[in-house]
Amino acid sequence: MTARFELAKVPLCLFIGCAVLFGGLMACPALSLQALLVAAGVFLVATGAASLNSLQEHQLDGRLARTRNRPLPTGRLTRGQAGRQAAVLIVSGLFVVAFGAQNLLPAAVTAGAVVLYNGVYTPLKRKTVLAIVPGALCGALPALIGWLAGGGGNDSAAMLVVSLFILWQVPHFWLVLLSHRDDYTGSDLPNLLNQLPEKSVKRLLIIWIGALSFVMLMFAALPYPIWAGIRYGVMANGLVMSAIFSYGLVVRKTTNYRFFFIVLNSTLLIHMVLLGAGRMAGE
Repeated sequence: MTARFELAKVPLCLFIGCAVLFGGLMACPALSLQALLVAAGVFLVATGAASLNSLQEHQLDGRLARTRNRPLPTGRLTRGQAGRQAAVLIVSGLFVVAFGAQNLLPAAVTAGAVVLYNGVYTPLKRKTVLAIVPGALCGALPALIGWLAGGGGNDSAAMLVVSLFILWQVPHFWLVLLSHRDDYTGSDLPNLLNQLPEKSVKRLLIIWIGALSFVMLMFAALPYPIWAGIRYGVMANGLVMSAIFSYGLVVRKTTNYRFFFIVLNSTLLIHMVLLGAGRMAGE
């Protein structure tokens, strides 16, 4: 069972489920059974897509120190088991999304996310560093699915929700790359460190973090009935993240990228919790 959980990358997929709930709460402040079902369905689909990704990349995983102990490279699971797990999770998850949303659009976007992730991003990242573009779009789709399921329209809040996760996904990917730079620079997998010096990648990282922090601040200006303390908390959260990255990467010039990875993901989680709680409390 542990091997199947590893194959499905359950912790990451739980984060994806939280993103769906966040998108739903931004569209509709009520935490309904419908919203929970959609989040659960997307979680199932995400675990299925992750299982399929593990199957698609099992040979590459065996060559990298970061991934060589995963279930398929070590033989703890067979390719057939991985394929069946992926199919069951994706199909069952799509049914749950369609049932929970009570319309087909969120389920269609969820299916499109699987195609984009497994059909475009996964094979493309073996060929070009530009695979990060569809990868970033994949990162934004869970929150968009929640937004659509919650009845959200095409307005400024929708743009902020999508922008937030696109701007988070890119530094998230770069920090994984930097944390395992020896692994990636020694491989034939296209990556930014084979094209730019580490110092240049760090500069790009600072720019993206600044943009992410700015978008987080913009959430505090949305015309929602949210307590002022929540708004200040949202602003402080984004500013503290930006300050930590700027001080650590520019002033201290530290290379503890794992620390920054934790800061980035924790900041996004705090952002979602603050705004989600604020939306429900202000209903």
